[in-house]
Amino acid sequence: MPEPVIDPEVPERARNLLIDDAVVLHGPGVLPRRPWFGGRTWQDVGVCLVHTPVWVLLPGLMGWFYGRRVKAVGLVAQGIVVGLAVAAAVGGLGLGAFFVLCGCAMPVLFGVLVGRCGEGPAARLARSLHGRYVRPQDLDAAGVRLLGRAQMAVAAVLESDVNAAGMLDDVRNAVTLPAQVWEIALTLMRVDRLRAEHEAVPDRDNPRIAEMLDAQAEALTLATEAVTRRIGAIEDYAAQVRAADDALRQWKTVQHLSGRSAAYQELLASTVRDELAIAQIAGLTEEARRIEETLRASVSRARKAGLALAPGLAVAS
Repeated sequence: MPEPVIDPEVPERARNLLIDDAVVLHGPGVLPRRPWFGGRTWQDVGVCLVHTPVWVLLPGLMGWFYGRRVKAVGLVAQGIVVGLAVAAAVGGLGLGAFFVLCGCAMPVLFGVLVGRCGEGPAARLARSLHGRYVRPQDLDAAGVRLLGRAQMAVAAVLESDVNAAGMLDDVRNAVTLPAQVWEIALTLMRVDRLRAEHEAVPDRDNPRIAEMLDAQAEALTLATEAVTRRIGAIEDYAAQVRAADDALRQWKTVQHLSGRSAAYQELLASTVRDELAIAQIAGLTEEARRIEETLRASVSRARKAGLALAPGLAVAS
């Protein structure tokens, strides 16, 4: 199943938060309302009531079930609790005073625990950014397949070695490709919604209605073909980038071998004294040159394929 597609204008941190917690995303349509009481339930209140006394008396134990930072704070708080109990006993106040102090702290801690329940940051973002993301489940099976193809091709480019090495910088992949996927996702969602409306039209046997439905079906087909061609162009770009990656790996291998040529020549010169053997080893340099030419050609083809996706990004070279 493809990942949800988030508007690339959304900050990266917010995009990652929504993708990591995709279950909070809402489908298209009416903007979801803010939940009552911040999304907290009576079950949340009950759990907080049970946890509050344990957090007050044994914060070190409770903190152990959370992350490193909470665990450290819990251990420090446990030391403070033990210190207060010892001070109350030694100072003659008795443990009763200690428990009274703990009882005073419980309402405060209960409020803190309840405050941390309910709607989390990802759910709040999902509401505030409603309409700026597309879920795979918002598409039909054909749309999911097309979106998956686009995302796989884009991932292949962005994770490639030549892209990481900066050989495709003028294509601005990190900007262009997410924008392409976002436009594809929006188009697929619109096509899917219109197709559902189209298929739900009654009286389809009426000649006049049938004529209008045929025109609408043709428009849906043309739109689907256009977005499929766009995805094909991205896949062609990804194929060129993979070819450039292969050439880059070969070039690195040959460079490594060329760097070892002197050692092999030394070995042969001290043992064989054979001009033919020395010439074979020296041929590695020529092979390196040919591989480098192949690499340059592959990168050039990949750059042209990428620039074709966004002609406005082309720069003089």
